[in-house]
Amino acid sequence: MNNLNPRLRGIIEISIGSVGFGFLGVFGKIAFNSGLNVGEFLTYRFTLAAMLMWIFMLLFRPQWIRLSLKQIVIAALLGIFGYGLFSTLYFTAVDGLSITLAALLLYTYPFWVNVFSHFFTHDKISRNEALCLAGASAGLIMLLWGHIEVRNAWAVLAGLLSGISYAIYVLVSGRVQKNVRPVTSSLYVITFGAIALALFHHPHFENIPHLTSTQASAIFGIAIISTIIPLTLELAALQKLKSSEVALLMMIEPITAAILGMFIFKESLTWLQMTGALIISMMLVINTRIKARP
Repeated sequence: MNNLNPRLRGIIEISIGSVGFGFLGVFGKIAFNSGLNVGEFLTYRFTLAAMLMWIFMLLFRPQWIRLSLKQIVIAALLGIFGYGLFSTLYFTAVDGLSITLAALLLYTYPFWVNVFSHFFTHDKISRNEALCLAGASAGLIMLLWGHIEVRNAWAVLAGLLSGISYAIYVLVSGRVQKNVRPVTSSLYVITFGAIALALFHHPHFENIPHLTSTQASAIFGIAIISTIIPLTLELAALQKLKSSEVALLMMIEPITAAILGMFIFKESLTWLQMTGALIISMMLVINTRIKARP
């Protein structure tokens, strides 16, 4: 892949990363059905991911661990106020809303990324980009359309803030970590995310030896497939593409989740949902081709 031009590499990286993030719901559903609660699962996820990365880096790439104090502080803030805050807000929304509504509120983040980019950075949105974002958003509503339930009004705010906080994470990561090795950045972001989640949720680490094989498999799966790999690829893509383009391409995630739900959990997709997935895919292709024009 080193022979590809940087932009194409970035598109491939974020596409693969989005597929990895799409497995989040699969591992989450398996874990929650097996008896793990949200706080335990989130903390175990990031703690295991951090441990695996530290072991790998110390054994095979110790030179990659070195990072300036400034970049360590930045990674700490991204881990704590990026992933730590975002994860907590999102699962707070899940606890008080239907999963469909929580997901819709989370996936407002491409909109927020584009708005923040337009007004606070030099990345102005073109008319064609705005149309692609609007089309993809309409497709997302169709794809995720389902049971809407609000059990706690504050959960609506938490869901909206989860999308805004993730948008800020994407924007800040793309601007302040341009010259940092993605896997090194990922190491510290995941580590500080694990620390923040452990302090917030106070999980019972002494229960780890008593986890069932199903619970352990879900934790290993989400740590590797839905944390280490996609987070590193996302950071790599942000070094090559505009934050707004990365955010839009990450809409591959809900499409992946819907397809996995259909094949693994035998969930049926309505014609409305399939049409929504098709519209999102078309908008992503059109937007990518527009960006590719000289």
